[in-house]
Amino acid sequence: MAVSTSTSPETAKEERPAGPITARSVLVGAASVALLAAVNPYLAFVTRTWSVGSGSLLGSPIVVLFLLLVVNGFLLRRWPGGAFRREEMLVVYGMLIVSVGLAMQGGMPYIVSATTYPFYRASPANQWEHMIWPHIPTWLRLQDMAAVNLFWEGLSEGQRVPWGQWLTPMAAWGVFTLALMGAMFCLAALVRKDWIEQQRLTFPLVDVPLTMTGAAERPSLSSSILNNRVFWIGFSIPALFTVLTWLHRFFPSVPAPQLQAIQVGQYFAGMPLPWNVLGQMQISIHFPVIGITCLLPGEVSLSLWLFYVLYQVQMLTWASFGVAPGGANAAIVNPRAFVAFQEAGGFIALSAVALYQCRHTIKAAWLSLIGRVRPEADPYAPISGRGALVGFAAANAVMFWWALHAGMSWWSFAALMGVFYAVLLGASRLVAAGGVMYVDTGFFPRGVVLRTLGAAAVGPSSLTMYAYLSVIYMYDPMNLAMPQMVDSMKLLHGGKVKGKGFVWAAMLAVAVVLAVGLPALLQVVHHYGASSLQRWPFTSYPQWAFGELDASLRTPELPDNWLRAGLVLGAGMMLLLSWLSTNFVWWPVSPVGFIIASSYETDRSIWTNALIAWVLSSAIRRYGGLRLFRSFRPAFLGLVLGQFLTQGALAIISSVFGLGQPGL
Repeated sequence: MAVSTSTSPETAKEERPAGPITARSVLVGAASVALLAAVNPYLAFVTRTWSVGSGSLLGSPIVVLFLLLVVNGFLLRRWPGGAFRREEMLVVYGMLIVSVGLAMQGGMPYIVSATTYPFYRASPANQWEHMIWPHIPTWLRLQDMAAVNLFWEGLSEGQRVPWGQWLTPMAAWGVFTLALMGAMFCLAALVRKDWIEQQRLTFPLVDVPLTMTGAAERPSLSSSILNNRVFWIGFSIPALFTVLTWLHRFFPSVPAPQLQAIQVGQYFAGMPLPWNVLGQMQISIHFPVIGITCLLPGEVSLSLWLFYVLYQVQMLTWASFGVAPGGANAAIVNPRAFVAFQEAGGFIALSAVALYQCRHTIKAAWLSLIGRVRPEADPYAPISGRGALVGFAAANAVMFWWALHAGMSWWSFAALMGVFYAVLLGASRLVAAGGVMYVDTGFFPRGVVLRTLGAAAVGPSSLTMYAYLSVIYMYDPMNLAMPQMVDSMKLLHGGKVKGKGFVWAAMLAVAVVLAVGLPALLQVVHHYGASSLQRWPFTSYPQWAFGELDASLRTPELPDNWLRAGLVLGAGMMLLLSWLSTNFVWWPVSPVGFIIASSYETDRSIWTNALIAWVLSSAIRRYGGLRLFRSFRPAFLGLVLGQFLTQGALAIISSVFGLGQPGL
């Protein structure tokens, strides 16, 4: 996989010694997390005017960091000694990015809906009371059906949230969530040093907070990139389109160009085979994706759109032989599933390569653990190598204990988590090396296990827990927390922040978002009733998960040799692409795009913007050289902040005055 040093001048500063994590920064970070978790349920799911954000680059931490810069400017004028240091701001940002995703689509909305859905939707027709309920542990359910109905239908006048019913299942899911987050943090810590110092991955998303805070000891707006004229050229483009779109909702006469979900596939949908397989193609312009992708090496930005095109060519090729819905040979193999399993094999191979490349770091951590060598001093490490090994083992032990008590067999849980860890490592690599803002997959761990091993072998109890674990943690890979955790560790390194203590700050942030966010979410949903709120995330994903469970229990999936072959073929392709990218300078394509080519988000958010960014950045490098490219860098970051900060400002206005749904 192509690597490069970061182009950010701020990350290269070596003028000041590493600063410590202060108690004030941790308190401000925890308070920010608590505030965002408290207001998100109402604003995101009821008024739909704001949310903490989604994807690998969350909007709300950027807005909080901007507000800290504004506050710091005031403090520098009135009370210079009380102004925040740059290290403190970065710690606040780091605490936010590793935790607040849980409040939106990273777990919590799915926890509360999945807890009640199979009971509320049970009927004599589907027989879930006899088919599914016996396999659900009593400590993961509400004991009173009336409480289940209150969640979906809302409270009547004078009724209160039945907190006692929710205490046990929420505590159980809280334990598993904390263990999973701890395991991800420790795994991120094990690969951190090698990715940052040895392979020197770009970490383009980390450039955003580092550049916002600038190089000043006590940053303000005047000392950051927001004081750069070129930056405002890039900033003005998404800001203008965002404001026009917002105004168009209230004043239809205001022109608002359509930049999202342009359905180009509609022109193919009515055609015969093979062209109708392109019927789902769409184009969307996302300025932050363009800005971030412009910062990438050319072989990475090329990969993000080229493999999508090759995926569509592969679909056309299958369809030309009648292997597609409506084709003469449609029963032979599902081409989209075959490609998805290729990508699953690619994720597994990429994770194996990543661990192999980090073998010396992992070996040193193990030797340190058993006392064979002294641990190497690393001021930026949030946790020592041996501590990461112990923490990873302990967190997984808790999760295995939890799963066994939930009725799962040890091997079925291990198989599911093995594929999930491959997704976590692969997604983290995509974000660290490719700046992928919306990581998505064309497959899910549940499907890989069942179509490889067979549903009958897994058994009803494990299948039931597969449904829970999938809908809560694995169906929405855009908000996997591990990529943000790796980014937070790069943030400490690039911002020259002493890492000691950050592990506790991060876990405090996760604990706060659960402790504040879950009660706030339950309060809001009970007041309005989940059935009256938007289908996503309360209805659509649980309906999908338990529908799959129903089908698996009635007609268990059998192992599919075609899909097994796809898995092996995809792993081999990823190994070949990684070898070519690593060993041959002339090889022009990074493998990052291969494993996400068929995903929904690649179609919706990535391929078009990557193509635009590749053409733009390649032209600048070719005709203006690196000097001109560096001069354009503030404009690229302006494309990112112009959208996030403008959306943040409009979201605040909309939330205060109830003006509409600008979305963040």
